[in-house]
Amino acid sequence: MRWITLLGRIGAVILMIGLALLVFSLIPSGAGSQSGWIQPIEPEQYMIRELRVYSPQTGLQISVESTDNVHVYLLGVSPVELDNWRTLLKETYPDLDEIFIEFYAMPLIFFHEAYPEQTLPNLDDPQTQSMLWNVVVLDKGLQAHPEIILWDPPPSSTFSHELFPADALDIMAVIANPSSSVVEVNMAIREIASVVAKERVIVAARLLIPIGIALAIPWLILRKVKKSTF
Repeated sequence: MRWITLLGRIGAVILMIGLALLVFSLIPSGAGSQSGWIQPIEPEQYMIRELRVYSPQTGLQISVESTDNVHVYLLGVSPVELDNWRTLLKETYPDLDEIFIEFYAMPLIFFHEAYPEQTLPNLDDPQTQSMLWNVVVLDKGLQAHPEIILWDPPPSSTFSHELFPADALDIMAVIANPSSSVVEVNMAIREIASVVAKERVIVAARLLIPIGIALAIPWLILRKVKKSTF
């Protein structure tokens, strides 16, 4: 009798866990954080928006609308690799203010790939700024680091895409204007939860609930029989 009671109590716990997981899976996912930018991009220039670290469980949805065709990229760099880039930039440009290295690591790495002979980019100089954000620099950087490209659709004026990186990566959204005229870009980023994660919870719940019921039923019957005999 004791083993029936023990298994029954274990079954009741398993059943409660399964039901809790089932209830959790029925809670609708929140929209998550959302941000947007409206910005003009000069001819043959590009812009980068460093977003945040995303993972297989927490991804992003990007929407872009522009007044003319643009190139859109989603780039992903591991936090370790990003730190390695910053270390390289500090060694290459020891006199450059660290705040620029902290916030402009990727464009500076691309600039270094395109102009390795430049000892120190003067970021206060408009000409240097134009060079730094030129699409030629972007192309050179992507050619040197093709592994960071997570999404590279054909040029268009309207984009929408969901991305869940395979690993935890620092994600950057890049928009390039290859035309000879200014393009206005409207970009929106929304955080989204992985459906796969919820599916795993549902599978676990479907497995635990019948196991819990099967273990608990003999114990519940035994309790009922005991009560009826008194």
